[in-house]
Amino acid sequence: MLGDTYLTVHQWYKGFTPWKSHTIVWVQLLELPVEFFNPEAVRRIAEKIGRPIRVDKPTELGARVKYARVCVEVDLTRPLLSQFKIEGITYLIQYEGMYKICSECGIYGATTAECRCQLSRETSATTNAGRVGSYGGGPRNTTGGSNGGENVWRLDDCEA
Repeated sequence: MLGDTYLTVHQWYKGFTPWKSHTIVWVQLLELPVEFFNPEAVRRIAEKIGRPIRVDKPTELGARVKYARVCVEVDLTRPLLSQFKIEGITYLIQYEGMYKICSECGIYGATTAECRCQLSRETSATTNAGRVGSYGGGPRNTTGGSNGGENVWRLDDCEA
């Protein structure tokens, strides 16, 4: 972290572009039951988020029970997963150091107020006042739930 910006350093390679669409981030799987605190189960869950890099030591050892922590490479051009289900129970995901995630569509890089999906929705609502179901943004919130007052943007089922 550098200020409020997520900074990653990569080795230079031919064709390198600083506008990478992927980054590596630590992810917390909140309130995960202890039976899933093993590297294989955590990796299988992390595969739903992106490409697992490594599970941290306290998670491997079961030394921390509040959350499991795993390093994952994520695609920033796609909506980030906000939660997942195991056996019908929903668990939340927290991305360390990534503060600008739109709670409407899950895209990294803008708060909900700044996001294109929100701006598109406001423009569409103004233009199409009275029309039901008009939406000009990205993926809709299909879960119908909420997360601490914020919209829940993406949910996936896992088999850990």
